[in-house]
Amino acid sequence: MRIVRAQLEGVDAEPGRVAAADVARIILGLERAIARAAYLVLGKARRGGTGRHRQAIESAARLRFVGVEHGSFVEVLALPDAAEPSDEELPISAADLSSLAFGRLLDAITSDDPATDAELATAVAQLASELGIGDRNRSITLIDESETAAGGTPRRATIDSAVRERMQRLGEQPAVSKDEALVGVLFEADFEGNTAKLRLANGNVVTVSFSSDLADDIQEALRSRARLDGLVRYDPRTAQASSVELRAVVRSTQLPLDIDSFWQLQTFADLQAAQGTTGRVDPSSLGIAGLTDDERAAFLAALAE
Repeated sequence: MRIVRAQLEGVDAEPGRVAAADVARIILGLERAIARAAYLVLGKARRGGTGRHRQAIESAARLRFVGVEHGSFVEVLALPDAAEPSDEELPISAADLSSLAFGRLLDAITSDDPATDAELATAVAQLASELGIGDRNRSITLIDESETAAGGTPRRATIDSAVRERMQRLGEQPAVSKDEALVGVLFEADFEGNTAKLRLANGNVVTVSFSSDLADDIQEALRSRARLDGLVRYDPRTAQASSVELRAVVRSTQLPLDIDSFWQLQTFADLQAAQGTTGRVDPSSLGIAGLTDDERAAFLAALAE
């Protein structure tokens, strides 16, 4: 088992005095934060993925209660230890995904990176708020014991009032929305959750949410290039499109290729004859706005030289 500890510091943060609700809040809050971190590890933008992805995330975020330790209140928990791949689409075990997600969570807590994911920051801030960090409790420290067996030092990440405030600020950053269109390839549609994915030309993946009346259009456009018109949301830190609320799908039309005509050699005279043009332009017929008669005459005279 991979053991992690959650050490709560406060006036009543010791066995026999700690609120039973706080014991549960630590587990539920950590599971919520680990689940969001697992989505980031997998590169998923939001919870609108397929059912199999949701199941893999839930498995990776499911903590087991091991016990408590004396002194300040220390809750001992275990991350999942299943070694089997989560499914054929995600060739990563629940244990590995959980381990990577917990590491991502500790990174977010200990760093001052302004590009920290807003939803992950919100999950950390919510945990701190529910535990009254900075009010009835001073802090909660997450301790990763995985390095101890190899002779290393346990990794720690402390959530105190300063971290709580920083996470709240990061979580409150509004996304920028624009009414425009995105072009890419649609895939991974979930017709129960009314979501899909759009892979853009630069490789980025955008989450698509659509109403039930657009389900048939999504079905027809799957695995093909399409233009999606709707309300596009952009990450305020990276300026990258993150999601789109769909209004319409416009599928690209594949034009037929006439192989015989494509390789046919034509002279310039042949092209003129086919298009019914001489190729000559009378400069005096061109509209040149804002010129006086003298300026126009001088211009035409210069062309004639």
